[in-house]
Amino acid sequence: MAGPAALLALLILAACTSTESGITTVYYNVPGTTFQEINQQIAIRGPQNGHAIGTTETRMTPKVRTGRRNGECEIVSADVVLELKVTLPRWADIDRADQRTQSGYAGLSDHVRRHEQRHVEISQEYAEKIEEALVAMPPQKDCRQLIADARVLFKQLFEEHNEEQRAFDLAERPVIIRRLSALGF
Repeated sequence: MAGPAALLALLILAACTSTESGITTVYYNVPGTTFQEINQQIAIRGPQNGHAIGTTETRMTPKVRTGRRNGECEIVSADVVLELKVTLPRWADIDRADQRTQSGYAGLSDHVRRHEQRHVEISQEYAEKIEEALVAMPPQKDCRQLIADARVLFKQLFEEHNEEQRAFDLAERPVIIRRLSALGF
């Protein structure tokens, strides 16, 4: 999920015209040969102080370029620089576990990877939506006021993005709980 720093991102004058994104994937090691050991290690080593198996952190930094035409200030181009950090588990003792545990962990790991990929996609979709909304803002006499209004619009759409991310997690929660229960977590 996105941090508060992204909400405070400033609109910067730039000449960019399309979404830039950087995705970094980091792994944390999960030792253990049983579901119980793996669960304990996720609780110790996992993101959000062990309350999550995987996470996606989103930072969006909007950049706009303004120009004057017919005596008014308009947004000529908008770009949202998207920085994403995906954190996933890496099972350290896979070769020492029994086949059932290996299979169960593989299914869980695939699900977590797909889940986090959807968070990435939601962020990418919103970066594009924000760019389009910024460029579509009506011109104003004063560039400072236009930039101030653009900041407000960005914050509103970024919060809408956060709400969609939370709704996705809420909808997925029962699926993950069923999967974990079936594995004995």
